[in-house]
Amino acid sequence: MDAFVPVASSAVGYDGEDRISALHDDLLRIIISLLPVKDAVRTSTFASRWRHLWRSTPLFLSDDDLLPSAVTRILAGHPGPFSVVEISRCRFASHDHELTEWPRLLAAKGVHHLLLANSIDESTVDDSVSLPADILRCASLRELFLGGFSAFPDTAGLPRGPDVFPHLHQLGTVMMTISDWDLDYILACSPVLQTFIFGHSTTPNLLHLRSQSLRCVTLWNSMVDEVALLDAPLLERLFLLEAPRGGDGNTVMLNIPCASNLRALGYLEPRFHSLHIGDNVIKPGTMPTPSTVVPGIKILACKVNFGVLHEVKMLVAFLRCFPNIDTLHVESLTEPTGRSHAKFWEEVFTIECIKSHVKKIVVHEYRGDQSELEFLQFIVASAHELRTLSVLISKHTFTNLANTAEMTNILGTLLGVPWRRDCKMTVLGPEFQNEQSILKASDLTVDDPFDW
Repeated sequence: MDAFVPVASSAVGYDGEDRISALHDDLLRIIISLLPVKDAVRTSTFASRWRHLWRSTPLFLSDDDLLPSAVTRILAGHPGPFSVVEISRCRFASHDHELTEWPRLLAAKGVHHLLLANSIDESTVDDSVSLPADILRCASLRELFLGGFSAFPDTAGLPRGPDVFPHLHQLGTVMMTISDWDLDYILACSPVLQTFIFGHSTTPNLLHLRSQSLRCVTLWNSMVDEVALLDAPLLERLFLLEAPRGGDGNTVMLNIPCASNLRALGYLEPRFHSLHIGDNVIKPGTMPTPSTVVPGIKILACKVNFGVLHEVKMLVAFLRCFPNIDTLHVESLTEPTGRSHAKFWEEVFTIECIKSHVKKIVVHEYRGDQSELEFLQFIVASAHELRTLSVLISKHTFTNLANTAEMTNILGTLLGVPWRRDCKMTVLGPEFQNEQSILKASDLTVDDPFDW
């Protein structure tokens, strides 16, 4: 117990008694579980009583400051379970044995949370490695994050069923390829899976989602030609971050034939997304009918270049598809040109969500262009239920906080004086811009994942 004496002896009135050893084994296990894994292992050398404690304590294993050989010894020497295992600093191209051994050991040790990422060396010509299928034998997993591998394990010929991943509720793949067959396998074998994340990954060209448990799907800069909600009755959130684009560079088809529970959607980009609702292709001028609307959507996020009339028209068409939006985020991609589309906005027919439902609108990356102002003027004149209008200034146009006060006065003047008393307008500087986060987008406890 000498390792604890210096800390204890500095306390006022310390009488030399070893109070830590007097604690119950259950409390000591909690203490050990909170220690870095190297220190947790060292507790077994304190006294004979401690030798069994670390082996009977669920551990948090991270390869920070550990050599691959040390990770192997700990995985082999501890009977499990491991509450968390995070291995992200190993270049598996140089450690073939560990890559073969670790998934087998993890499958036998009851790991709950697993992060396994191949540390790619950019100076190496070919650092790609395949992930062994043994990783699919970890039936105890609740959360699984994989990254940097050439491909998801080949599931052809493997047995399917809900007992493969009976507890898995979150899965993320980053910088790896997953085929349509393997995607279908993982969804079929994960009966309680709630969150699926594709980050910088090559997904099936046709991402057809079939799951009775999924609540959130996030695509982050992933190549795909079509996203279709074929059978996902519980899906609440669908995020397309950093504009996933088709493999041939064309637009991505977003097909929502049935989405009764979908509440948050974004970012829709007219440049890259073709929206299909049922058998209807949404185009400029598409008017709302029972077959062209998704009434459940409450939060919508779009990215629009207001200087391009076609994108402005598509924004209006998108908004008409979601009549019950109460929160709207619009990120401006506009390069200041001074172009005016005032005549278009004057002739726009009623947009139901803007007129009767939207209570909060956030304009991100505002640059002060005439086309952006015309959109805001339309909103102020049309949104009768609007209570909060937030304008976040782009760092590319305004570089200091002094501009926010100036812009507040300018916008207040241009949008109407006196300003509506029932609506609060806020102009914020660039430091308030929302940093898109794959984890925030997938966090179901966050009410508005697009907020700053």
